Amino acid sequence: MAEANKLSILHISDLHRSKGCEISNVALLSSLVKDKDRYSISENPKIKSPDIIIVSGDVIRGSIKPDGSEEEVLKQYEEAIVFLNDLTNHFLDGNKNRIVIIPGNHDIDWKFSKESMEKIESSVVLDEKNNLKWEILKEALNQTSITRWSWKDLSFYRISDISKYNRRLEAFANFYHNFYEGKRTYSIEPKEQFDIFDFPEFNLSIAAFNSCYNNDHLRLVGDIHPECIANVNMKLRSLQKKGRLILSTWHHNTKGLPYDSNYMDNSRLKNFIESGISIGFHGHQHKTELIHEFSDVIEQKKIIVFSAGTLCGGPNELPVGNNRQYNLIEIVNKDENPNLEVTLHVREKTDSSPFDNPIWTAGRIDSKNVSHYTLEIEKPIASDISGTFIDIERLIHDKNYQDAKSTLLTLDTKDAFVRKFLAECILQTEDFELAIRVFSDPQTDEEAITVLNAAIQLGKKEQMKAVAEKINLNAPTAKAVTDLIKKIEAITK
Repeated sequence: MAEANKLSILHISDLHRSKGCEISNVALLSSLVKDKDRYSISENPKIKSPDIIIVSGDVIRGSIKPDGSEEEVLKQYEEAIVFLNDLTNHFLDGNKNRIVIIPGNHDIDWKFSKESMEKIESSVVLDEKNNLKWEILKEALNQTSITRWSWKDLSFYRISDISKYNRRLEAFANFYHNFYEGKRTYSIEPKEQFDIFDFPEFNLSIAAFNSCYNNDHLRLVGDIHPECIANVNMKLRSLQKKGRLILSTWHHNTKGLPYDSNYMDNSRLKNFIESGISIGFHGHQHKTELIHEFSDVIEQKKIIVFSAGTLCGGPNELPVGNNRQYNLIEIVNKDENPNLEVTLHVREKTDSSPFDNPIWTAGRIDSKNVSHYTLEIEKPIASDISGTFIDIERLIHDKNYQDAKSTLLTLDTKDAFVRKFLAECILQTEDFELAIRVFSDPQTDEEAITVLNAAIQLGKKEQMKAVAEKINLNAPTAKAVTDLIKKIEAITK
């Protein structure tokens, strides 16, 4: 399969460095670069070097000091920026447009949630018989309630300062602004905590959500503000009309143990499926997992969800039987296949390598003895490709022929306009193999010249002869075409 038809996504999560089991930026980056050399060059099957990176939350560990030291949080984000800058430079040639970052629960600054709450006096909570008032309990259990229960001191608390409470992601927002050098910003308003990353060169878009809505030191459950989902739905409509493959990332897993609340209810997956999201990426549970979620079995509406393990978690933060892990996902678009092939590859720290200088190898999917798994999803269909052509024209104008070519290959290569743009991109990138594949039955003199020149450049006599004979059957009249055919006949005698 040609690399132009294959997209590779590096999915890392839970970058928090465990106290007492830290790993330096240099050691972590070096281990990932060396592993890339292994899986992209020497291993079988080979895995394409990443085109996009997704960081699905928990960029830092967060403060462990009683006062929630701002200095400690700032220092951790500074360390994270250095690592992510270096990672982008080594894996994406410094292109920050191709790295997607979201917050996780460790990015929630408990200092502000603690300062924003006040204890509810027992006289308000208890009735005259010293029994808990039902309305207080009912309010506390509400998903959007400002009332919290503390098991530590067996008391109810209420958020009294919403402005301060919303500053829980202020440090992350500053990190986000600094990393993207002001080209992207992150709001501390919950209903605005989403972002959309559009990649016309790959014909896909990624919706990035904060799943820490109402998450704090007394409420560990994950959720997404409903207005974020609604706004993303509206913004995705124009991209879906262009035929974009829609992906999404959030932090929390969507299932948990019966008495656990530290996850996001899987009803949100139904929202994602309705939004047209085909693949989801999350972390949080510190282990790799692959799930299919259907909202309509009859119509086969579904979402594929990949969970990544923790990249930097220590031994006390790893689930039983799991090690540090990260994922690579390859998406392959074959012309002859009506579906896209999606392959999950798991990378895992070897048992014998130290935590401060890991060695990565092919890992295991959900404790199974397989390191990769392939499935298929439907190719997106463009209902209005005019916007796609505008994107292609912009890429060509910017001399970004490689990305323009990748986008064109997601469209109908029998279309006259697609073929015209493709001929120019093939010429500029000297992709002779692609010219043979697409223009073996040329529809215009320009295409005939392109494919004949490609055959000559590749220097394969049998291929040259076959191309020339096929074109000769149509009795070409253009002098440039006939001259090239004569040249091939002379070479292949």
